[in-house]
Formats: sequence, C-alpha cells, structure tokens
Amino acid sequence: MKCPFCYLGAREGAVDAGPVAGSGLLTTEATDLGLEEASLALLEAALHQLPYRELAITVSEPIEPLVESGALSRLLQVAQARRLPRAVTTTLSVAVSADASLFAAATRLNLSIDPFKGPAQGRLQAPVGAVLAADVDAALRQVADRWPQAERVLIATLSTQRFAEQLCDGLLAELVALPSVDRIALNAVKPPPAWCDRAFWLRALHRLRPLLAQHLDSRLFLDCYVAARILGLGDCPARPDVAPAPAALAADGNDVDTTRPRLAFRGCVYQPGADFTFDSSDDLIQRLHAFRPPAVCPFPIR
Repeated sequence: MKCPFCYLGAREGAVDAGPVAGSGLLTTEATDLGLEEASLALLEAALHQLPYRELAITVSEPIEPLVESGALSRLLQVAQARRLPRAVTTTLSVAVSADASLFAAATRLNLSIDPFKGPAQGRLQAPVGAVLAADVDAALRQVADRWPQAERVLIATLSTQRFAEQLCDGLLAELVALPSVDRIALNAVKPPPAWCDRAFWLRALHRLRPLLAQHLDSRLFLDCYVAARILGLGDCPARPDVAPAPAALAADGNDVDTTRPRLAFRGCVYQPGADFTFDSSDDLIQRLHAFRPPAVCPFPIR
C-alpha cells in the first residue's frame, strides 16, 4: 500500500511492507511474505508453541506474493487447529476483489478505511481521497455475502486532519449506524503528526461524546495509544511483534550463524527498533519468560 503514515516504514532496515501476521500475545509481522520457506517454518513453530490468544494477519496490496506463497493459509491453519480466533486485516478493495477462498478460514475481517485507500477498484462512488458511508456499506454487504462466517470490523485511521474532522462531523456516526458493520476501531496515526496531540484527542472525544456514551467498548473502540496512554483507561495491552529480521539486524550484535533464518522481536508492534533477534521458537520462549509490557510508549505524547 505504501501509505505515507504507516509505522512499518519507520522500522530499522524496513523494506516495502507486505502482509503482516499477528496474535493477541504475539504479533508477527512479515515484511516480505513472499517469505522464504525457512523463515515461514520458524514462524509457524513459534505460533504452535506460544500461548497466543489470536492470530491476526494483515494483507497489503499487491496480494499476489501472499497468494503464491500459501503463507496465509498455513498461518491460519495453525490457529484453526488450536481453535483460536483468526483475524485478517485488509482494505475494502482487496475484500471485494480477492478470491473467495482466500479468507474462508477467517473469523474476523478488519477493513481499513481512510483517504489513502481510495475507492474499491472503481466499484464505489466516492472519488479518490474521499470516504462515503454508502460506499463502505455497499462493500461490506459484498463482504458479508462472500464470508458470512466472519465478523466485520472497520479500522478508521485518522491519517489526515481533514479526515479526522470529517469523522467528528458525522461520518463516524454514519459508519457506526451501518447494519453491515459489527464494530469500529478508531485509530491514531503512529507516530502521531504534530496536529494529533493530546489536546486534539480531548477535543475530538468531546465532540464524539454521544457516540462514546452509547457505543464505547461495544461497537466503537479506541486504540491502545489513545485509551491507555492519552486517557489512562487501563494499562498497555501489550502487542509484541515478531518479524523476519532484515539482514542488518540478523546478527543481533552477537556471534551467530547468520545463514540461519532469524526473526526480530519487538516489545511493541509500533516501535521502530527490535529488542532482539532469535533463530528458534525455544530461544524466543526462553527470552519471553519474564516478558512485561513496555513501561513507556514508543511514541511521545505531546
């Protein structure tokens, strides 16, 4: 997608972002899920052994490398075998055009909307850069027909100040009211632009107070950065991340065999730097024995 605000682009050794996979305890991000077989096998082994609560895979465009590699199916099968929830995050464009078999094993579809995603390959009425509730509803009805087993969740990212104003001026209320929507998550950009500070969020939440009073934590959700760090509503939910380690990080500063695939661990999915790399699921489990959520958010709160 190459969205200019994506936190993946700020990672050490980042390349063009590809599909992302994750779990409630452990988020695994594959920056190139045309992923080599050895790295995929290591990822599968970690998911088999770790006590994660959910597997979540983010599918970016283009989706062809993911389809060709079979990585999506293999990772979903791990969670399905353990009878765990299986979420896929993608765009409306992918959701209305992908082969019906691609998300057949998903129990939840998170559908990202913001001005950078644009209309669903010409199928919707809004021009590029605009989001209309009627378009979203039309796409979601198609999604419901294709994957009736999957819960439908909208991820609304405040990627521009104008889009944030549109959401507060009524667009969010229109989206919440759509019968095709099961839930909506309101997300802050990470790292936050200058306009998206604490003062902005307090003003925005004040404007949205009728929606929040009726739907907060039932149909409408705030992300961790807003809820835990800005409003102080509970602790950091801990979303660690595992990703294929770029070559520059593979050695981890130690004398290790760099010919073996290594994955990078981050205590928070949003932080640019890795805490360490590992080359076996046993190594990861040992290192995570005393894991605690990060004490400080990786992004400053102005």
